[in-house]
Amino acid sequence: MRRTRDAGRGDGATRRKKARWFNRGGGPAIAALGRDARGVIVTCDGGKERAAARDVCRNLTERWEAMKASRGGAEVETTAGDGRAAGETTTEALERELNALRDEAKKAPFREVSLDLRACTFVLASKEVTDAFDVADIVREELMRAKTSGEARTRHALRMVPVDATCFAGVDEIAEAAKPFVEKHFAGDKEQTFAIAFDRRANGDVRRNDVIECLASQIKQPPNKVNLSDPDLTFLVEIVKGVACLSVVRDYEKLLKYNVRMASMNEEERAHAREANHGNAPRPPRAKERAEEEKGEDDAAREEA
Repeated sequence: MRRTRDAGRGDGATRRKKARWFNRGGGPAIAALGRDARGVIVTCDGGKERAAARDVCRNLTERWEAMKASRGGAEVETTAGDGRAAGETTTEALERELNALRDEAKKAPFREVSLDLRACTFVLASKEVTDAFDVADIVREELMRAKTSGEARTRHALRMVPVDATCFAGVDEIAEAAKPFVEKHFAGDKEQTFAIAFDRRANGDVRRNDVIECLASQIKQPPNKVNLSDPDLTFLVEIVKGVACLSVVRDYEKLLKYNVRMASMNEEERAHAREANHGNAPRPPRAKERAEEEKGEDDAAREEA
């Protein structure tokens, strides 16, 4: 009898499949996330992944430093070297400084991890950041800033999806990883509404309904109630290749599904963006810019007349 492709593979095959998608160290992670990775999934304009990640790293670092300062944490200290050490050649001094810069980059609060996907990348948060704050809180603060100021402060980034836990992309593993979130956000007697948002990239194995049913069964109802239009809390599950990324966020709908570009727009601009390209269109001209354009057209018409 002809055996199927997966017949007889057993637990060993499952372990190998899991191992494919988790980085085991030995250099910068590319197209893989560590088992304990926490950070932000960043969607962006196609081909602009590095530029978007650079902007998000800068903006989130500023937000983290402001939050830390408001909590009374120590400011980030920087020290400057005083040149070559005794007996050190210029080449040796240069190499030492380059190594110091590399080490400093690894210690940065946020840095990019390439997912090897178009229009999507990952910003990894350092342990120093995650020991003090949930990534979801930092991202929400940045989105609130963008909405209040009307400035996205990034040209190419779109959605910023917080990731406060990762696991292998299987329903059982997701159910286990979700328990701390359920205990933290949904275990009390407080009445609140919630929704579960699911998305996946480069993965055709995990079924949306299976994940949603699995998570919903863990959340006590009542006092928690489902509200898909404007929930108090949203349980985010993002599947990236073989990794499930989880977080619980507030104001998901109010902050335009955590789309920083849309959050920074006014209602007129959002309507234009939705009509043009589902929120991916560039910001339309502001009223002042349109007035100047119309004035120029009127002047040109008078000259022709």
